[in-house]
Amino acid sequence: MEIVECFIKIGFTRHEAELYLALCREGELTGYETAKLTGIPRSNAYLSLSGLVEKGGAYRIESDTIKYTAVPVKELIRNKNAELEAVMHFIEEHIPLREEPLHPFITINGKNNIINKMKHIIREAKERLYFSSSHLELEYVLPELITARDRGLKVVLITAPDFDSTGFTLYPIRKQPGQVRLITDSSTVLTGEISSLEASCLFSHNQNLVQLIKDSLTNEIKLIELGAS
Repeated sequence: MEIVECFIKIGFTRHEAELYLALCREGELTGYETAKLTGIPRSNAYLSLSGLVEKGGAYRIESDTIKYTAVPVKELIRNKNAELEAVMHFIEEHIPLREEPLHPFITINGKNNIINKMKHIIREAKERLYFSSSHLELEYVLPELITARDRGLKVVLITAPDFDSTGFTLYPIRKQPGQVRLITDSSTVLTGEISSLEASCLFSHNQNLVQLIKDSLTNEIKLIELGAS
């Protein structure tokens, strides 16, 4: 990496960088002397020296003949670091950020579409899932439930008492076919009707809906426990 390119990266023009290096080598110089030493046209040299002073790379010495001297490199680096830090802090504080998306309520129509969505939700679960349905609807996703169980997930089922519950947490109850409720990882919910010709379910990550269905399942479990006691 060329040193002139480094100065360009911190905001100097090429001529300003060349003049700064000349001032570092030679000490105090007039505009005429910097132009002669660097080969920069005199008019450009004077403009670039003014820019160098404005950017904190040189000091202007007022005397009978105006001269320029380089700001010591350690001081320059320290100042540029402070400027960059201030700029980055400003960017961080003022950058426009996309608002967190509202989690939509998505309607899924059609029995096969709903079953496929349930299978996908179960496959994507990371820690736990709760599934409430009749034995009939449970059979549609049983392979995925078994795989989730074998992956070490907590799988809670609210379904028929004659279901083989090995490895599952079962709350036995006879349920009417059709209704399904599925929650995974306290973040994803699917609820609705699957058995009718107009099968339709609501799917969302909306926390209000997740909490609503979670409370509904919790109450159902409590009623089952009370009935068994």
